[in-house]
Amino acid sequence: MTQSTPGPVGRFHSGRVAEGRPQALDAWRVTTDDAEAAARVAGLLGGRPQPNEGGEALAHEVLTKAETVRVLLEGPDAVASHMVLRGSKGIVHRCDGLEFLSPEEKKGRPCGCPPLLADRKLAAREGRGPSPSISLTFRIAAEPSLGEFRFMSGSWQLAVQLADLTDALERVDGPAVCDLTLELVVLTTRAGRGVCYRKPVVTVLGSSGTVAPQSPPPAQSAPAPVPPPRRRRTRPTPEPAVLDPAVPEPTAPESTVPPSPEASHSVSVDAALLRRAAEVLGTDGPEETVAAALSEIVAGRQRTAELVRLREQVGRIAAIAGQALQGRDS
Repeated sequence: MTQSTPGPVGRFHSGRVAEGRPQALDAWRVTTDDAEAAARVAGLLGGRPQPNEGGEALAHEVLTKAETVRVLLEGPDAVASHMVLRGSKGIVHRCDGLEFLSPEEKKGRPCGCPPLLADRKLAAREGRGPSPSISLTFRIAAEPSLGEFRFMSGSWQLAVQLADLTDALERVDGPAVCDLTLELVVLTTRAGRGVCYRKPVVTVLGSSGTVAPQSPPPAQSAPAPVPPPRRRRTRPTPEPAVLDPAVPEPTAPESTVPPSPEASHSVSVDAALLRRAAEVLGTDGPEETVAAALSEIVAGRQRTAELVRLREQVGRIAAIAGQALQGRDS
């Protein structure tokens, strides 16, 4: 691997410039001039190398999938911090919070910054005081041979952490294993508006001999179990009977349903004539009159030919009944 310029092989970023606008990110972004370094970073932290369109001069960028990266810091000297105020022509104020660091003619003199952090933040917000400028130099713990990377930040939250960070680094013998995290912050403003953002946090874990070089994967909450669908109550299915091979399998009984009767046939006879014939023949009603006339004709099942003869007999009955009624009326 070759480096075009001496110094860090690349930089870590918590944001980028997209279409001319600053964009905050949920995971680390890494830029470098070394194509091989970009590919190795992508293999370690996820993402893929691509041309850098985020606003810096370095040629390649990797939008990683890691919000926490385990890194190695070489003692307190790996952390540099000062306060900077920039004007239209560049830096006009640079100090360590107590004395000027530049310009050269003011170096070593009291800078005049307020001792309280809240007052310093107010002066910076009003444009009359400097803001933090913090630099962390480190190696990726999973592959230190990749080279040094640098992270630059103007975070006030990280500035508050610096005193504890340098003390913790001094207590570690040799390179300190740390987690560099973009921590999610969620809060509600006084006006009741919800706000969320990411802040950089450095956590010192210990020496390289006692801490794993790779951070464990983030815990993923198990999805809520889906309740089983409600089932309709069904009748239990009887278990099949086990048949003894020596015993013949029982056969199904023959159907006991009686055969359906043949279709009945009806004969239309004038009801008035039947009533008058019953009076002459001395029968009790039309049904008995017809039954008496048909008793010798219909025997067994009715067939089409018998129905034809039935009609003829009914016609004769009607004629006889008519003659008898005429004789009675006369």
